[in-house]
Amino acid sequence: MIDKQFQKPRGTKDILPNEQNRWRYFRDLSEKVLDGLGFNKIDTPLFEDKRIYDRGVGKGTDIIEKEIYLIESFSDDDEYQLALRPEGTAGVARAYIENGMSSWPQPVRLYYSGPMYRHERPQKGRFREHRQVGAEIFGDQSAKSDYLAILSAIEIFKKLGFSSLNVAINSIGCSECRPKYLIKLKEFYADKLTEVCSDCRRRFDTNPLRMLDCKNESCQKLKSKTPQMVDSLCSECRDHFQDVLQYLDDFGIKFNLDNTLVRGLDYYTKTVFEISASSDKERKSTLCGGGRYDNLVATLGGVKTPAVGWGMGADRVVELLVDNKIKIPKVHGIDVVILEVGDTAKKVCRKLFDAFEKDDINVFYIPSKDSLRAQLKMAAKLSADFALIVGQQEALNGSVLVRDLKTSTQEDLSTVSAIELIKEKYVKKNDCPTGS
Repeated sequence: MIDKQFQKPRGTKDILPNEQNRWRYFRDLSEKVLDGLGFNKIDTPLFEDKRIYDRGVGKGTDIIEKEIYLIESFSDDDEYQLALRPEGTAGVARAYIENGMSSWPQPVRLYYSGPMYRHERPQKGRFREHRQVGAEIFGDQSAKSDYLAILSAIEIFKKLGFSSLNVAINSIGCSECRPKYLIKLKEFYADKLTEVCSDCRRRFDTNPLRMLDCKNESCQKLKSKTPQMVDSLCSECRDHFQDVLQYLDDFGIKFNLDNTLVRGLDYYTKTVFEISASSDKERKSTLCGGGRYDNLVATLGGVKTPAVGWGMGADRVVELLVDNKIKIPKVHGIDVVILEVGDTAKKVCRKLFDAFEKDDINVFYIPSKDSLRAQLKMAAKLSADFALIVGQQEALNGSVLVRDLKTSTQEDLSTVSAIELIKEKYVKKNDCPTGS
């Protein structure tokens, strides 16, 4: 029996050989989905200059005040305090600045995976060393990128086989309208400070928005009665939020408006969201959270750059896969790209997408107002085999232009015939054994 002092540190775990398969499936599937949506992988160091977390995550947050792991230096060579990364976004934003990605074609879509470190109280699904997958979109302020961020996470969960998803969403405004809300929030709490925890009494003066993120039971009861942020949004933030919700509505993504949702990091602006899975077999748990952070790049010393992204708790997701005995199919390269030319093509494109996704054909579809030429260039970059083109004429005729991207030949087929053609080519090819 090994001495207790040599057991694994509290809040960590060993992933044994018989467990590696499900982790590999989760990693490969999430990376495949993100690759298919035009994201590129980035790896950043496990430790960073602590100042990027002070400035980005925020000094008044639990992460900085209670949970961050600092690295003790045994040398005078280090010019600044180093910290193990507690989350991924700040490090990716630092890499975006340092490597001149603002000069790349925008938007820049990046994703990452790896361990994060927080000194939290260990519990089911929550570890001091936890693994995370995250996705970030830099350089686009439109609601389309907020939608794509949410869609990319949902597509991962759907591919994993979760029975139901809950999307909670809110807008916390910007530097123009948020101060007005904070005044209302402080007015609400002013005569209730005896009812909140000691941390929240301190936050009342330093960072009142963080009071809405408190997990203390007495504080939870109060926050449901707080003023609604949406009533304080400026016209720009209100329009942006309405556009995000319209995208979700248009493409059938159900959501719940949650006025108290703020997330636990100070860099968020405008949209914030959380995704959880719940059913008879699943315990309700937040699996993914994110939002827009239009000021983070500038805060870290870069050019002001709009951005949006999310982080997904891999440990929690894999635990739920085990609890629900979900088997994950292997994933492959992009097969088909669906190109939408004009608003009238939306319904047909969605029908094609649903038909292929049902049979695990790797299909890429993002609603776009770009020209056909620009979309074909994008399809070529994704190395897809076929592009299915639906314009106004095709939508009216019930047809699809099927273009072979390898030979540059194309033919006009009925929607039914196009679906049958693609399924004949890919259903058997992609039919691989599942893992457990």
